[in-house]
Amino acid sequence: MRSFLRNCISLANLCEQMVSIMIKRVKLSKFNGELCENLYADVCYITATNFNDVTNLYNRVSDALDNKNWLKSRDELYLMDVLDKGGFIIGCYVEETLVASALCEAPSGDYLDYLYELGLDDLDINSSYVSGYVMVDPVYRGNALHRTLMETRIEESLLRGKDFIITAIATENIFSLNTVLKLGFEIQFERENEYGIKRNILTKRLVELSEEEFTA
Repeated sequence: MRSFLRNCISLANLCEQMVSIMIKRVKLSKFNGELCENLYADVCYITATNFNDVTNLYNRVSDALDNKNWLKSRDELYLMDVLDKGGFIIGCYVEETLVASALCEAPSGDYLDYLYELGLDDLDINSSYVSGYVMVDPVYRGNALHRTLMETRIEESLLRGKDFIITAIATENIFSLNTVLKLGFEIQFERENEYGIKRNILTKRLVELSEEEFTA
């Protein structure tokens, strides 16, 4: 059964790389800080054909950051590697413009060390995703898109049979930290990255969707 599921997931990942698939539609309430009506975003899988949209979004988000080291750039080879190794990338589109995105990928590097430090065995680690590269266009802030992206990553991770998600958030990034804490993530420890940014390392043990309660 597990082999069958893995084959289905591999096929789904291949399809995701070839064509964008919409996951759901969400209603937005603000544009550039002002209340608005009849504005919607489509939450979709990001595929190889959309990587340029991710780069453009990164440039807009990075330009608005006081500390550029909060968000590390990922090139198209990196993004393709995420998909090739069983991860996924999602984004929110308003018409043809990508206004928010995030990804889940297989653990590697520091994150792999963190999971071993937490006492997870190889089986648990193979059933884990690293959640990151979260971006929201400055003019679309205030629409809870960070939360929407995280809820979607939780749902998609469950569909892929994952049991854990690990993520890192700069200790100064209070808004993002509060969002993931409300979704059931727990702070495990604090670590400093190569840029000297102190980050909270958080994990969430996933449960069945019917048992998951998303509270505001």
